[in-house]
Amino acid sequence: MRLDGVEIKFSLAGPRVDEALAALRLDAGGGQARSVSFLEDATVGVDLPLLRQGIVLRVRQTAGEDDDSTVKLRPCRRTQLTREWLGEEEGDGWRLRVEEDWAATRRSLAASCVSDLPEGRIDAVRAGTAPVRQLFGEGQRRFLGECAGMRIELDALTLLPAVAATRWEDVRVGDADEVVVERWTLDDLDFLELSIRKKSVDKAQSAQRELERELDDRNLERDDDTSKTERVLRHLVGLR
Repeated sequence: MRLDGVEIKFSLAGPRVDEALAALRLDAGGGQARSVSFLEDATVGVDLPLLRQGIVLRVRQTAGEDDDSTVKLRPCRRTQLTREWLGEEEGDGWRLRVEEDWAATRRSLAASCVSDLPEGRIDAVRAGTAPVRQLFGEGQRRFLGECAGMRIELDALTLLPAVAATRWEDVRVGDADEVVVERWTLDDLDFLELSIRKKSVDKAQSAQRELERELDDRNLERDDDTSKTERVLRHLVGLR
């Protein structure tokens, strides 16, 4: 059965963020600036119907890189993914990654269909001069329709306010030198996530143990109870 890899994540929040940045010797003014925005059905308050069905719709603007959009199914059942989709890695303007997502003891399958976006498209949708569906390519819309298991009228969704993010790549943590560190800030929310990808479950298990030991040795208390995506979505939809 197809598995492109495993992404291991560790989260810290609040005052632990600055402690972690100092311990990792990361300059708070450095890193790559990003803007991350999510889409949800905001007509039913903080119920988050898409997230509850395991659907995450996201767009990103990254300094010096193309903008992109992602249709992610997480947690994803393998039976949601058709044989045709499992057999494809990329198509006309889209690329698909199927991997396990590990956070503390939680294990889930995630399938992400990603497409690049033309410059200015996200801003046009936010300004109301382009429809929401234009944030997602034809392949992504087909993936959503064939695999999500829930009918979604994209133009009825709300593009929520952006989250400011800073990303550092190839950070050394102990023996690992390919750790990605990303900070999200929004109002009084402050999250730091450390992640690393491995090709196999065996390598992922070893990497997770080693990173856990490193964080413990640096007295960095983790906050892995709730995903940062869910906390941010509840905050943003609640503001409406």
